[in-house]
Amino acid sequence: MYNPYLPKLAKVKKIQPETPDMKLFTFQFIDKNDRDNFEFWHGQFLMLGILGQGEAAFDICSSTKNSTTFELAVRKVGTLTDKLHQLKVNDLVTIRGPFGNGLPLKNFKEKDLLLISGGCGFVTMRSFVLDYLAGKLHLGKLNVFYGCANEKNLLFKNEYKKWQKKIDLDIVLDQPTKNWSGPTGVITALFNDQQDFSDTIALVVGPPVMYKFVIEELQKRGMKDSDIYLSLERRMYCGVGVCQHCAIGPYYVCKDGPVFSWQQLKDIPGAI
Repeated sequence: MYNPYLPKLAKVKKIQPETPDMKLFTFQFIDKNDRDNFEFWHGQFLMLGILGQGEAAFDICSSTKNSTTFELAVRKVGTLTDKLHQLKVNDLVTIRGPFGNGLPLKNFKEKDLLLISGGCGFVTMRSFVLDYLAGKLHLGKLNVFYGCANEKNLLFKNEYKKWQKKIDLDIVLDQPTKNWSGPTGVITALFNDQQDFSDTIALVVGPPVMYKFVIEELQKRGMKDSDIYLSLERRMYCGVGVCQHCAIGPYYVCKDGPVFSWQQLKDIPGAI
């Protein structure tokens, strides 16, 4: 019988530095049954922890089709993530999940998808891109808008050349060096008057301060509230809507989200 509170053991298979404070970890479950039965969807999250040190929620950023291993990007921002950054290959961690609801792409076959991310929100987008490159997503075009502070904090930059063979990747930097030749400013600098998103689904992930302005830009270009999706970030402890730390209006972010349509959220005070 499945117990969502019972963690499973996984081993660190690979560690790859991404930025000065972000590492990409590849994990594999110790138990073969756990490996064989592991499935997730884009936008879901796992509770990653170390025995005796606690756990926290992290978005899964690997392909949904690779069932032997999975990847999580960890930014060093506190006590637990500092311990995670000290892990070495073959060390053990605890895993619970996957939890929550991701983006319901099956409802939007053949529509275009626009992924809009700011800062660490770009982590969530990687699984979409990897599956699209592998021909596993039944979509029209895939466009990615990525806003980042500067070049040294760009995530997955060694993968961009491969991505750009099939997708449109637009990057804007808020604090560029003099060698940067791309757009500068905040994420809304990537919008222009020629864009038409009337047949597009959008997923927005990033700092809450950017959501209001991005939503306005999407609505100006023909997008309905029901086609705009946001991934919310809250402190999540249980993952199953019991502890109530992540409650917003009638929803629990860990159970009903973290991905919600703007149609669901727009009348809830403090949702974004």
